[in-house]
Amino acid sequence: MLTSSPHTFTLSEASRLIHERQVTPLELVEACLSRIDTLNLRLKAFLYVSRETALEEADYATKSIARGEPLWGPLHGIPVGIKDLLDVEGMPATAGSDFFRSRVASRSAETVTRLQAAGAIIIGKTHMHEFAIGATNVNPHYGPARNPWNPAHMTGGSSGGSAGAVIAGMCPAALGSDTGGSVRVPAAFCGLTGLRPGKGQISTDGTIPLSWTLDTVGPMAASAQDIAVLMDTLCDRTSSHNYSLDQPVRGLRIGIPLDDYFWMNTGTEVAGAVRAAAEALEDQGVEVCDVRLPDMDTVHRAAGLIAISDGAAYHAERLRAEPERFGPDVRARLEAALRHSAAEYAQARQRGREWRALLRGLFRESVDCLLLPTTSMTAPLIEGSEGVSATQQILSFTYPFSLSGLPSLSMPCGFDQDGLPIGAQLAAPGVDALLQLAHAYQSITDWHQRRPLI
Repeated sequence: MLTSSPHTFTLSEASRLIHERQVTPLELVEACLSRIDTLNLRLKAFLYVSRETALEEADYATKSIARGEPLWGPLHGIPVGIKDLLDVEGMPATAGSDFFRSRVASRSAETVTRLQAAGAIIIGKTHMHEFAIGATNVNPHYGPARNPWNPAHMTGGSSGGSAGAVIAGMCPAALGSDTGGSVRVPAAFCGLTGLRPGKGQISTDGTIPLSWTLDTVGPMAASAQDIAVLMDTLCDRTSSHNYSLDQPVRGLRIGIPLDDYFWMNTGTEVAGAVRAAAEALEDQGVEVCDVRLPDMDTVHRAAGLIAISDGAAYHAERLRAEPERFGPDVRARLEAALRHSAAEYAQARQRGREWRALLRGLFRESVDCLLLPTTSMTAPLIEGSEGVSATQQILSFTYPFSLSGLPSLSMPCGFDQDGLPIGAQLAAPGVDALLQLAHAYQSITDWHQRRPLI
């Protein structure tokens, strides 16, 4: 007999209970829709809810089980939220913008098709920072997404609606996109596990671009175990495999950057929680050592210049013809990008190559993974936040690892005195090590199991 409401289930729990016939897809979808009805007006996690279609698909999935038919896949009957940057056939596709307010997708993104082939039910399109050009999810066109731990605070962005929806129990998993940190930052601010995969590991087909150079699509859910299930579904066929989370982590080497860049302006509670996470992994036999990552300011600037220059190129005609339709912070960033020269862009690309070479050497010779804060602070207040400067500060620790092209993951590792989540970021050459380490950490801690009382 179930002792909790289906909206509290993680993806892995929901999948297991559906496979064991202890809960039906219809019960799960109805519970999530009820949660959306109760909370979405306040939190603005979803821009569009596919109520009728989700209920129809859930009913069909439930009846197929009752008929004794094989389940469609590991996500059979699981409701998933999709960031409104990714197309879902027949659903609105606004990218959080005024320009695309009336746009409806004519076909689905490759990632959405893969989810549906595995049995997932798309429950709706989640809120986001306008065109993904920002990290606050304070959107002038649709209002701000609000953090379920404290609605006066931001979710982070640009995939803030996806993170808010999952942690508030509106769906057990969601997709976001990550260019400079747009999966990892909301995961950190909302207390979830969020993965930026390696560049090219998951298709971006059907995704409205911010940066052709740095864009990725990534999943958000409660745990590394959930992320592994999603990655097995989402990865391109050439790189897809079953992630083995129970491999021993003893003997793996984790590097903690010593550089002031990562600690001088980081809150003491954040720094303490991340160092405590390192100690917890050390207790499981992981070797922890100090490393140096020089010139991080230039790496951060290079990543930001590449991303926003690509964005300015994509939006050049809109920026020329109707600049007033952009939100103030997005317009300011795009117009600033136009003032950069081709030489500066080339220099930024070269800095990226140097950074990647440095990391390849570090991972080959010294450590298997890096551990550092996802952000220097917990979720800031919405009121009084300024989009451009806030985004620059929020992405300080994530942008560099976007430029690396390597995968990185944020996992919850504590709370501050105000009850807001803290995220720790892992970066490694492969997703396997990230998921193994995150799973090992989550097997001895419960930060990823905590939910806001909202």
